[in-house]
Amino acid sequence: MQNEMMNIVKQFSDSALASAKKIGELNMKTFETLATKQAELVKSCVEMGTKNAEAATKVKDLSELNALQQDVTRTCGEKWVANMREATEMLTSVRDELTAIMEEAAKYTQAGAEQAVEAGKKAATEAVEKTTEAVEKASAEVVEMTKEAADKAVEATKKAAAKAKAA
Repeated sequence: MQNEMMNIVKQFSDSALASAKKIGELNMKTFETLATKQAELVKSCVEMGTKNAEAATKVKDLSELNALQQDVTRTCGEKWVANMREATEMLTSVRDELTAIMEEAAKYTQAGAEQAVEAGKKAATEAVEKTTEAVEKASAEVVEMTKEAADKAVEATKKAAAKAKAA
């Protein structure tokens, strides 16, 4: 029983550790991907800003400068929106993976609990069977000892009666 329960606890611990490891790896991968995308986006917008500043020194009038700035702002904004959509899709995927990990862990926890209950029932049944067997054995021994004592008492009584007759 103890070994069986220890195995169940070990399996539960191993499962929890494996789930935590999966979650940690997923979080690290997600962080690295998001950080890389953000760095690329910032780099792209800085490059656009630099090109805009260089182009601004070459424009001939204010309307041309305004059009150039609108173009840079629109392009950078489009990249930000695209980046946010990609990040949202990625985080949705991550959420789904986390949900799957948690569902797997919950199934294992339920199975482990069922195993523990079954092991407990088995141990209780074995204990009752052993106790019943011990009580039956002790009862049989008491009956045998009582029978032997009664037989000896009858024998002693017969001997005493025989001696009394002879005397």
